[in-house]
Amino acid sequence: MLTIEKKKLSVILFDLGFTLINFEGDFHQAMRESYLAMADSLLASGCKIERQTFAGKFYEAISQYYRNRAVDLIERPVEETLLKTLIHFDVHHLDEPVLAEAVKAMYLYTEAWWKLEPDTHETLTTLRNMGYRLAIISNASNTPDLNRLIDNHNLRHYFELVVISAEEGIRKPDPRIFTKTLKKLGTQPESAIMVGDTLPADVLGAQNSGIKSVWITRRANRPENNDVIESIQPDYKIPDLTSLVSLVDQIS
Repeated sequence: MLTIEKKKLSVILFDLGFTLINFEGDFHQAMRESYLAMADSLLASGCKIERQTFAGKFYEAISQYYRNRAVDLIERPVEETLLKTLIHFDVHHLDEPVLAEAVKAMYLYTEAWWKLEPDTHETLTTLRNMGYRLAIISNASNTPDLNRLIDNHNLRHYFELVVISAEEGIRKPDPRIFTKTLKKLGTQPESAIMVGDTLPADVLGAQNSGIKSVWITRRANRPENNDVIESIQPDYKIPDLTSLVSLVDQIS
């Protein structure tokens, strides 16, 4: 009787930003403008702040948070940074709906700049049809923002699981976010690969969790990668998502 060998690789984990979607604009300028959108929301609610001053103070606070989380890998709600910023304006309390609306205003501005990669839907459809289980592990400071990005681009139906650092309280490359994901999926590291654009977060994080890594390079020319390109080596490297289909067929 002819037996068909079961594929060893069964789960493909994906990053989201710069992997499945791309930020098509000046990222740093858009972020600064999003802080003004947050200020406008606060002003509309009656909060006594000066628009430009607030945006500058929030930029300082969020930049410090980004530096801290790169070291401790702890994901804290962006609302904490907002409340710390408001202390400079003698605002020591903000009603929850006002707080939530201000954060939403900031993220809605940046979400408009994220565009779908041209080969995302075709690649994900093909991989699903090949029988692979798909999941997302994404570093994001705000869960609603990440969920809107997924839904804005009609991606959710491809994925069995979406794991967001804002919900877990830890970020890639902390191995715990990878092991938690595998546990939720009921699978082992040797049965999974991680596909992402960032060497420290996606590649190193996966490798430290016993998961093979695939580095997608078309959006990878950024300081966080260039600074470690000699010291962090992916298991596999591909130029685009389309190339992933033939790769997984070879390594399964």
